[in-house]
Formats: sequence, structure tokens, C-alpha cells
Amino acid sequence: MAKGVYAPRVEILYEDETNRHAVEKNVHLVVWFDAPNVEQMIEYGRCADAVAKRNPSGSALLNLVVDGMPRFSGEVREAAKKHTQKGLHTVGAAHVILVPGLLGSAVRGFLGTTVLLGRPKNPTKVFGDLDAATRWMLGRLHDAGGPRWSADDLLATCQRALQR
Repeated sequence: MAKGVYAPRVEILYEDETNRHAVEKNVHLVVWFDAPNVEQMIEYGRCADAVAKRNPSGSALLNLVVDGMPRFSGEVREAAKKHTQKGLHTVGAAHVILVPGLLGSAVRGFLGTTVLLGRPKNPTKVFGDLDAATRWMLGRLHDAGGPRWSADDLLATCQRALQR
């Protein structure tokens, strides 16, 4: 690797067969390979709290939905609403739906409704592509101060978090 080139080192906080929580600098990356269950939503809260505490000047969430059937129990919906209302990631939260077609539309609908009902304290948006989400988040990260990110760094970090 060339000298001076940033190589993202994503720290895995939690991982199971369908969910991964990682952190790099002040960004919490959550990758979903299927719809969440209640236990995973509890784990999300634990990891989000840990990342927020590590970054008292502010942290960001990139919630990356890669695959899965949009099955959300009432308990999962309630947990998602509760976490949205908490707004632990004060820099912002980007929900990035990478699932194509009708499934992706259903997931975007669920998360869009969760954002509306949760009335987050932090800036929150739902996206259909990673480039738009990282550009939006990069602006938020720069405005917040804290660790410096470049567009390439943030995108590379997301790509590393997505790798199985």
C-alpha cells in the first residue's frame, strides 16, 4: 500500500449469521443480511450506546440493509421506534437500503415509517444507494467536527463492513 493511503480498519463489535455491528472512528456501521429479530434489536441498542459513549463529541450511524424478507414483528417495530426516538448518533443516521426491487421498496417503507413515527432527535434519512448516503453523511461528519473523513475513506469503510 502506498504511504499516506488510508486503510480502513473496521472493528467488529457484534456479528451473527444475519447481522454485523462495526465501528470505524466515530461511525457505527450496522449491516443486515436479513430482517432483524428482537434479540438483534437489543444488540443494536447495546452497540449504539457503546459507540455513542466512545464518541462524546458525536457519532454517526450507517445502517446498511443488504438482503432479507421484510418481516418485522410488533416487538421489532416497537424496538426500532424506541431506538429512533433515542437518537444516540447525534451526527446523524443514514438508513441505506441496498435490496433491489419490491423487497427494497418494502424495507424503505418500513424504515421511512419508523423514522416518521420515531421523530428522531438526530438528522435521519433513508437512501436507496450508498453513494448518496455517504455524501450526505460526510457533510454531517464535517459539520460535527471530530475525526476527519474523506469521501473515499467513508465509502471504503462501508465496503469493508459489507464484506462477508
